[in-house]
Amino acid sequence: MTMHSSIHSRARGLVALLALSPLIAFGASDTDRIIVRYRDQAAARKTTAGARVASRRVTDAAHQRGLNASPLRTDGRGAQVWAVDRKMTYEEALALTKQIAAADPEVEYAEPDLIMRPTLVPNDPYYPFQPDLHPITPGINAPAAWDRTSGTGVVVAVADTGYRPHADLAANLLGGYDFVSLWPFGASVFPNDGDGRDSDARDPGDWCVSDPNHQTSSWHGTHVAGTIGAVTNNGVGVAGIAHGARILPVRVLGMCGGYSSDIADGISWAAGLPISGVPNNVTPARVINLSLGGPGSCLYTYANAISAARSKGAVVVVSAGNSNGDAANAMPANCPGVVAVASVNASGTRSSFSNYGPTVALAAPGETILSTYNTGTTTPVGDAYAYSSGTSMSAPHVAGVAALMLSANPSLAVDAVTSLLRSSSRAFPGDCTGCGIGLVDAGAAVNAAIAYGAANRIDESTFFVQQLYFDVLRRKPDSGGLAFYMGLLNACNGNPACLASTRVNIALGLFQSQESQALYPDLNPATSPNYNDAFVTRIYQCFLQRNFDPDGGVTWYSYLNGTNDYAGVMTAFITSPEYRKRFGNP
Repeated sequence: MTMHSSIHSRARGLVALLALSPLIAFGASDTDRIIVRYRDQAAARKTTAGARVASRRVTDAAHQRGLNASPLRTDGRGAQVWAVDRKMTYEEALALTKQIAAADPEVEYAEPDLIMRPTLVPNDPYYPFQPDLHPITPGINAPAAWDRTSGTGVVVAVADTGYRPHADLAANLLGGYDFVSLWPFGASVFPNDGDGRDSDARDPGDWCVSDPNHQTSSWHGTHVAGTIGAVTNNGVGVAGIAHGARILPVRVLGMCGGYSSDIADGISWAAGLPISGVPNNVTPARVINLSLGGPGSCLYTYANAISAARSKGAVVVVSAGNSNGDAANAMPANCPGVVAVASVNASGTRSSFSNYGPTVALAAPGETILSTYNTGTTTPVGDAYAYSSGTSMSAPHVAGVAALMLSANPSLAVDAVTSLLRSSSRAFPGDCTGCGIGLVDAGAAVNAAIAYGAANRIDESTFFVQQLYFDVLRRKPDSGGLAFYMGLLNACNGNPACLASTRVNIALGLFQSQESQALYPDLNPATSPNYNDAFVTRIYQCFLQRNFDPDGGVTWYSYLNGTNDYAGVMTAFITSPEYRKRFGNP
């Protein structure tokens, strides 16, 4: 659900009450775009005649449904983005993409280009102020981290509505880029700055008057950016968590939301990957914050962009969503490799709106969060400060802490950061079932980052077992389980062959355990009709934090069908350079 309300500052030090904005329904996404990718980029190698045949299959499928389709562009991962001349329901768009995929064997995937919206909910203007940065739980204990680092040397990308050059933020901003594309047929989403993609990432306002999404401008990106990197110790306004970092604004949400293809390109560009027709990003981000989302399974478009960004060393932090439901049904929070963040209230219990479940990594404050803002209800007017609530507010707390960790130890690999965020988190003071492993603790996380050093700690037995619990069971190891597995490893007395085989047995045992089957029902061999397929899918997601590539998936699936050698597959994965690179140099 996407909602918004806020309290603005009328003058420095004075906070005044503003009216609540209307609630915004967050149902299945209508869209007027689709995404089609061909196997091994076959479309790029086709003859001219072959390319026309492939395009004709798309346009014919659209015509059969009363639509005119036109190619827009090729996205950052090589897929083709197509536009149609009227809005489709999610069901219509899904049926169209399924028809296109069925008609052409060279289509790797076809999917709706769904529209994402900021994950905001309204706050109660009389709700007591929450010191979300303070040491007292559920605050994130930022002062303890600031004794060691302020985030200097790290770039944090905020993929959102853009930014306002707020006086309490501007000094920490980089130029960024605007990825909200122009629309040839009318629009479901408007660029709202008149010129589509360009180097101006400023937020012109994202007010939306189309039913059912009527809303005033949210200044969402400015609020999120302020939480991460507002100028601090300047005697003005609010403090930012990583106030020594630089904020890279990536505008991917316009009036009424943003298309997944634009968001995916923004993710890729933020990490330093090339995007056709866009200047290269010369200040790649080590952390990317996505305080946005929508319903549904993770699109390949997102999964590919996130995987590519992670391969460039970027930690991708995502809001868990505000539907009070399982985050497994909210994207991109459910995409492999992201750090999905739930929201807690002032008591440290789950916020009533926050999504939850095994997909969630950890939690952070998300209610009544004060940050930089603007007073305009449509176009920008003047600087302000506002309280906002939602998992959109939780995610930047974790993104800010990740930036502090990387500033303290720049050698940290992506999943070393995510592992340390989890292991250093503190216990929930109240009931927070499904909120992840714990509450983010900035001071403990930075100390853990410094202690990690430059070595690859996956070779350490304790770290290895702990990471298995994180990756497979989505929780910290209980003391009994940790002691049991450490006993098995210690019994090897350092013998390399014994350690290697024991590691495989532990990993396979946890992966095939009843607890794992409860999280992933398709891993139950007694009830899963395609167990080997599920085994391959889940081992990629758990141990490599991505979906399988077509060649790799087919290879391992065929191998299991011929051998049932599950231990052999596990051995290959936990000794692979890709697995080891998650935590440091292979």
